[in-house]
Amino acid sequence: MRPRQDRPAIGPDAVRTLLDDPAAAARLSRTVVTTVTEALSDTGGDARRRLRGQCEPYEDPARLPALLAAARGTSTLRDLLAEPYAHDLDALAAAHAATPFMPKACEELARHEAADDAQRLAFRLSVLNEPWRAGGRRAGNSTPPARRLAEEALDDSAARWAEGMVGAGLLDPVELVRTARPAVHAVAALDRLAERNLLGETAATELRALAAVHLGERPHAWAALDTLLAELRGTVAELIAEAGAAPAEEADAPGPPAEVPPPRAPLNRVDRVHALAALDLLYSLGPADAPRPASPDVLRALTVYGWSDAPGLTTPDWFADACAAEGIPASEDGFVYAAPSLAEIRAELPETYGSGAQLTEHAYLQGVLPADELLTLLPAHRLLALPHDWRRLAFAEAWRSALARRLRAELGTGPDAWLRLAATVTASEAAAEGLTWAELLGRAQSRSGGAVPERGGGPLVPKPGPGTPDEAIKLLERGNHLWTWPEGTLLCLADAEVVDAVLPRLGPDGPWLLAAYLLRYDRTPHRALDRLLAGRDRDALRVLAEQARWMRRSGSVERLVDLDDPDVDLALLRQGSPRRTAHRIVTRSRPGTEKTSLGGRVLADWRAHGSARPAGGLMWLCSAEPDLVEELLVREGTRLDLAHQLLGCLRLFEHGGADRLARVAGADLLGRAATTVCAKALAAAAPATVLRARLDRELAPGKLVAKLRRARHAAQARETVGSLPPGEAVDWAALEAAHAEDPFPYWSDVVRLDDVPEEVRLRHAALLHEPGPDGLSGSVRLTRERARHGLGGLFHCAPATQLDGLLAAGLLSGADLLRSAAPAARILAYLSGTARRTDAPPEAAAARTGLAELVRSRLGTDGAAWARVAERLTGHAPEWEPISPVTALLDTAGAG
Repeated sequence: MRPRQDRPAIGPDAVRTLLDDPAAAARLSRTVVTTVTEALSDTGGDARRRLRGQCEPYEDPARLPALLAAARGTSTLRDLLAEPYAHDLDALAAAHAATPFMPKACEELARHEAADDAQRLAFRLSVLNEPWRAGGRRAGNSTPPARRLAEEALDDSAARWAEGMVGAGLLDPVELVRTARPAVHAVAALDRLAERNLLGETAATELRALAAVHLGERPHAWAALDTLLAELRGTVAELIAEAGAAPAEEADAPGPPAEVPPPRAPLNRVDRVHALAALDLLYSLGPADAPRPASPDVLRALTVYGWSDAPGLTTPDWFADACAAEGIPASEDGFVYAAPSLAEIRAELPETYGSGAQLTEHAYLQGVLPADELLTLLPAHRLLALPHDWRRLAFAEAWRSALARRLRAELGTGPDAWLRLAATVTASEAAAEGLTWAELLGRAQSRSGGAVPERGGGPLVPKPGPGTPDEAIKLLERGNHLWTWPEGTLLCLADAEVVDAVLPRLGPDGPWLLAAYLLRYDRTPHRALDRLLAGRDRDALRVLAEQARWMRRSGSVERLVDLDDPDVDLALLRQGSPRRTAHRIVTRSRPGTEKTSLGGRVLADWRAHGSARPAGGLMWLCSAEPDLVEELLVREGTRLDLAHQLLGCLRLFEHGGADRLARVAGADLLGRAATTVCAKALAAAAPATVLRARLDRELAPGKLVAKLRRARHAAQARETVGSLPPGEAVDWAALEAAHAEDPFPYWSDVVRLDDVPEEVRLRHAALLHEPGPDGLSGSVRLTRERARHGLGGLFHCAPATQLDGLLAAGLLSGADLLRSAAPAARILAYLSGTARRTDAPPEAAAARTGLAELVRSRLGTDGAAWARVAERLTGHAPEWEPISPVTALLDTAGAG
């Protein structure tokens, strides 16, 4: 028999014994001993209640937020987070929003598994804001970076702060050019970003454009720039403009042109790191006896690359030999790189944060890790809820595409196989097995004779998902994409016929669950969306419409508008649609006799809820809904500017008649000028003509030009154009002429507006945002024209993903990569990677074939030609413009 174990003593006597024990007493504070002794001496028998009342309320969800809001010491924070307090993330986020926690606490909370995207962002902001201390004091700060730049002056920490924010994808570097001040700290931050390959093409293009416009090749302007840098308290853009306006010295007076043009500024590191991979690709396609670089200066410039930039993650033999012959290290750190083996890559699985996934990322990009190997390497659950930092990495997109190909090949179009796989994934994840997709597919196929679940794979894992459409909408409102649903993951990878076959098997909840699930994707899965729109399930459409903001980046919101569904349209207007979308919806609404029109529903909703303006706002002034137009004029009246009043009066007359216009104009509801115009119009034979003529005068382009010249920041310039009455066209020809005569300060922000005509955007393609993998909205021509001005500078999209997408979608061809896309060095580095990658688009191979012909015909074994190409790639050719296509790089005509 086992010996009897005495139960530990409990009760007051046990506590007294503990207090009398010298070993225990030495570990108890005097306050604790006194408090417990007083409680034990309570003759009323309430010792337990008294002690419990003085205990720390660990179970109270409001306790930890209150403590973190007040705590300032690092050790105190560490102790608080180690204590067993209840962690209510909603309460913690709310307390942090009211009184930001210290960065140390935020660093821990940002990694909390229960935090959703919005909460992680708020906590992470406080961590990333820590280097730039407001007022020099260390404290929590969750202010978005763009707002800080607009409201505060940078200090010596600017470079470190900007590097963190840009690296996290929370700040566009171009804001350091346009908004940040003073310029001296902004320039330091830009320099750090350039060194870290974080500057981005948008900021670089803007700096080049500002320098070209204001500084040009005038030495006195560049000298003024150096002088003003330490003095000017404004932005970098203002610094360049003021330097350009500095008076010329006598030495700069007009004279005969110099025979040798002034050299360009040296290439930034971001422009040089691709030189070795680019040159290695050219040598691989050229004759075996093509001459290698011999200039020590060129060789040293070629060493400016990291292991991730080396072709195939390996230092080329020809380069290592050439460096050894000159006694030059083959890289900046002196290493000769060798690619890791698959075993070494498998031994270092990627972490969920971006910097912890670099080996996998670059091994894939350089073709060392085949795309299909990702299915045997990565745990499947990472794809069910893709880590936030992985969204901008190329291997994540390649992993998803490889799985789609494997599913298409092995599961076919029958729903049973797909549902069986979903059930297998669900069971495996519930058991936390951490299997790969290859293992899960093998397990599911080994059970092909078993029963198939009727409604997919059972409960959602690992976190419960929404149980109703309303719950799904609430989760999406908070940016919560943490719930997983294997069926949704698979359907977002499936072809249309598979979605049609599987979705009915998921029951009535299937459509709206799929609608909620696909909104987590930056690139909306179009096949799944197509089937949802075709099915017209009311709950699914409601989820999509009420949370359509998640589809704006992919341009899919217009697909909802195409449905011409009043319920969808109303939801889109309520959630605040872009002007172009709202205009499409509003202008097709017509009052009817049998069924209440969309405008009628909006008016009833406005009156019932008492909001400031109806859903769709002032856009209704251009509609054919006289009741709603009249209500806007009655309620807003003199608060509207004259142009909006006149537009409303014109539409009220056209769709409501003269009597209704006379009633509004005679009720002293409009401004004096609008009332006078209405009286004159109603007395004329053609009232609409009079109103239209006066409105056109009010919208004369000269007024808009003057307002744009007075704009003090980019948002004001955009708002100036956006504040025109809805539906009224901008005279773009007049604006372009005025800009050509005297450039507007924020012209690039104006031409990037959604409703700018495509012909205008084409003429200013260099100013447009860089296209993503799905191209720019509009025609193919627009994307191709923008590609001439630089690709590969996006924050949230790897260059390989961008170029793969543009090629696969037919937006760029292999010939375009050589003849028009820029910069040449980055394009060649991309083609170098595709030569080893197993999943590269066919057009990349076509581009390499065309490139081989160019190398043989233009370079051959000509030593001077090869030397010129190497000098251009490394920044040793003063005449070379880096933002040029590959054909220009290889063009030796006229080079001397």
